[in-house]
Amino acid sequence: MIMNASIKATNLPSAPISIDGAAIRQDQHSRFCANDLHQASGSERKNQPQYFLENKQTQDLVQALIDTGIPVSPIEVIRGGTSQGTYIVKELVYAYAMWISAAFHLKVIRTFDAVITQKPKLPQSFAEALQLAADQAKKIELDKPKVDYYEKIVERDTLLNATQVAQKIGLSAITMNKFLDSFKVYSHGVKRARVFQQWFVDQGLGLLKQTDLGYSQPMFTLKGEAWVIEKFVSEGAIS
Repeated sequence: MIMNASIKATNLPSAPISIDGAAIRQDQHSRFCANDLHQASGSERKNQPQYFLENKQTQDLVQALIDTGIPVSPIEVIRGGTSQGTYIVKELVYAYAMWISAAFHLKVIRTFDAVITQKPKLPQSFAEALQLAADQAKKIELDKPKVDYYEKIVERDTLLNATQVAQKIGLSAITMNKFLDSFKVYSHGVKRARVFQQWFVDQGLGLLKQTDLGYSQPMFTLKGEAWVIEKFVSEGAIS
């Protein structure tokens, strides 16, 4: 008999795993969302998690997991909220993927191996923790020139200021910024400087960068540039 408890949704951590663009969520016990796996496999009706879980072979596997003394229920159902779904342990993830198809099974194995098995080993003693901290500090110091280069050169190449974006759409920066003000892109909380509203930054549309002279300058990401162009076209400001 499958252990299948239902709990109310809370703020649960998300797993840093993605298969074909579909993020695979996790619950607080590190079980994986079978519904997300179903979506990643192509969302065919015949492959829905409920059919897999009703399979006798699956139920036998669940019972075998329980018999080993697994510390959590192999299956958990969360009802309501953004984390709603059926969550299963890793062993069932592999079984579910194999049940769907050999190709999807291989894809899941490779993805999970790349993410899960490469997690850094946690220090087992205070001395190991101190050594890890020292190693990380040394690495940060060694990597600092590379980080500075990335910030000043590489990342700059993917960012555009208002003048550059305006030129691409055939407007002056002044005209474009007036439109953006009407769209509430800029915050007016800082005098004599343009600063993006927090929502614009949170959506990955822009960043506030420091110039070589020490001034703050709002810079548009490539996603932000696309947003501006789409907004101006939809508002009829450009064609």
